[in-house]
Order: sequence, then structure tokens, then C-alpha cells
Amino acid sequence: MENRLNLKTIKYLIVIIILMSCKDCRVLKDSTQQMKDSYTLANKHLTATIKTKGAELASLKTETLEYIWQANPKVWPRHSPILFPIVGRLVDHEFTYNGETYKMKQHGFARDFDFKVIKHSSSSITFEQTSTKVSKTIYPFDFILQVTYTLIDNSLTIKYDVKNPSDTKNLYFSIVAHPAFNCPLEPNQKRNEYQLVFDKELSPKAHLNSNGLYEDDTVSVFNEKGVMELPDTIFDKNSLTFNPNPFSKVTLVHKPTKKKYVRVSFNNFPYLGIWSTDNKSKFVCIEPWYGIADRKDHNKDITQKEGIIKLEPNKNFECSFSIDVL
Repeated sequence: MENRLNLKTIKYLIVIIILMSCKDCRVLKDSTQQMKDSYTLANKHLTATIKTKGAELASLKTETLEYIWQANPKVWPRHSPILFPIVGRLVDHEFTYNGETYKMKQHGFARDFDFKVIKHSSSSITFEQTSTKVSKTIYPFDFILQVTYTLIDNSLTIKYDVKNPSDTKNLYFSIVAHPAFNCPLEPNQKRNEYQLVFDKELSPKAHLNSNGLYEDDTVSVFNEKGVMELPDTIFDKNSLTFNPNPFSKVTLVHKPTKKKYVRVSFNNFPYLGIWSTDNKSKFVCIEPWYGIADRKDHNKDITQKEGIIKLEPNKNFECSFSIDVL
């Protein structure tokens, strides 16, 4: 009887050892590791923290300053959401495709779901989100969305890679960045002491939206070419949109001290949004866009939506922008 018990114990231990070393268990272990709430990239200049949910940049800081808005839920509960597969609002919060109607809330769904990590080094990390049965009930397309953050010296580059895995169907989408920067950045400063200095001495009018949709309303926002002041009233009528966008860089400057804090670079983005909630909020968003909210008279067909990207089967689309701490 004692020998049989010993033999049983030995067999049990052997099974446990095999299970602990099997490929499926390693995959399970790796999957568990990937479900961390956030990941960090760091060097001697900067530390960047990115959340698994939405692959959202949640922090970019030096030893003394935090540059990204810390998502006060009483003001605006996000940091730097990724907007995919639409930007802004749709007419009646819906679009049509091939005769079917699909409901989708403002800015799409990517920001609200977890990404998985597919690559990670000391200086770079790549997140991935793919279409699912659930996503296809509101967005009838296959997609692979990858977001890569790369930290080099005082610069963080964010790259978007959208792949169409379908062999037969086009993919229609928009994708944009929505980073919110602390403003003011230091104690005893005010947001209205800051200005946005663009890379070109131009004075385009900014387009306004009404309840998230566009008509033809515009407003002058430049008293000096290429320099936008930030008075308390500047966002009273919601976001400011440059359409088309003539700029490729903008720097956040504290006017009294002339100190340059951060620069956002965005070559070839066709639209640019500038936004904050109201005159009391202590952040400003600088948003390079590949896409734009609907016009009020849009017919809802996603294939005819302004700014929509049409990606053919088995093709991919890439774009990137960078944040430099100065």
C-alpha cells in the first residue's frame, strides 16, 4: 500500500512538471504578463508611461516636470486617447456601409479597449488591437491597429500602423492623436500666459463645430502670424480645427519668460485640432488628425466621409508624430 502511494505521488509530480514547462503554459504565462495596467520607457532625460487600456500615453516627465495632463475626472478624464476608427462625431452617431446602418459613439472604440503588447525593449514598445466579433457588430471591417512608442533622448515618437488583413474588402477608417499637455506647466503660472508658436508665419482661420459637427463657421485666432495666444475665452465655442492644416510643428511657450517647454511635430497630417474644455482647465490639446468629424449635411455613407482613409485589401497605412521636451 505504501509503495502504491509513493508511485502515485511520483506520477502526480511528473505531470505537474510537464504542465509547468509546456508551451501552452508558457503562452498563458506570457499573456498574463502582457496584461499589466501600464508600461514604462525611460532614459536619463524622460520617462514615458503608457496604459494597456487604449494604448494611451499617461505620463511624459522629467525629474521635475510632468508634461501630460493627469486626467482629473472632474475636468476631463483622459490623457492622450487614440481616436480610431473615426474622429469626432458622426451625424446621429451612426454611419452606413453597404446599405446597413451602424451606431458608433464619438471618437470610436479603440481608446476604450485593451491592447496587447507584441514588442517591448528598453526604448520602444508596440501595442496591438485587432477586430473581433464584438467590434464587427459596430464596425464591419477586419483591421490590425498597432501603436509604437519610441523614446530617444528628449523625444517620444508615436507611430500608428493600420493593416487591412482582408483579401477582398476595403478598410475605411480615420486615426488621430489627442495628447493633452499640462498648461500651465509650473506653479505661479496661468494658462492664458502661454502661446502656441507654429512653424510657419501664417494666419489661417480655424473652423468651429456645433455639437461636434461642422458647417462653415470659422474664427480668426491669430493676432500675429503663426502665433496663437490662449486667452481664457479661446475655447468657449469648443475645439478649433485647421482644415486644411498648413503646419507641421507647434511649440508651447510661456510668453512672460519666453521659455519653450514642448514641441509637437506632425508632418503631412491633413487636419489639426486645438482644444481644451473651458477657461478653468489647466491643459491644452494639440491634435494631429488623419480624419475629421462629420459635416451636418453628410449623408452618413462612411465611404464618402470627409478625411476617411480607404485602405485596399492586404495593404497598410503608417503615420507618426513626435513630442520633444525642450
